[in-house]
Amino acid sequence: MKSFVQAFFALGMMLVAWMALPGAAYADKAPDCMQSDTRHMADGKLQEWWDKRSPEQQKYIRELPCKERYIPMVCIFLFDPDLKECTNKGVAESRASASCQAKGLDLMSQEFADCKDAYKKSFKVPFS
Repeated sequence: MKSFVQAFFALGMMLVAWMALPGAAYADKAPDCMQSDTRHMADGKLQEWWDKRSPEQQKYIRELPCKERYIPMVCIFLFDPDLKECTNKGVAESRASASCQAKGLDLMSQEFADCKDAYKKSFKVPFS
């Protein structure tokens, strides 16, 4: 009987400790810059989505700058089987476009396309 009471007490203490820690159910907090400025997820949904991501998916999202975190998220949404390749291609495309736009090239011109091709040839992928 004494061991039953001790076990019951220990279980109760663990439950109290678990409930006292806010967010204890989350192993890892979702990083900033993952929501659209115009369309926000309901409270808790972003963390719920983040908790379902694999360590590889979380790594690619977290290690990119805020303005590029959408890229691996799109790859995840599209169920691309090679997340690393999809993310690297998306980052290369995004950075090439930004670089060529900064030069003042017209988006629909051949010069813009040539500029992007040249940029991608010298681009070092973020995830190797």
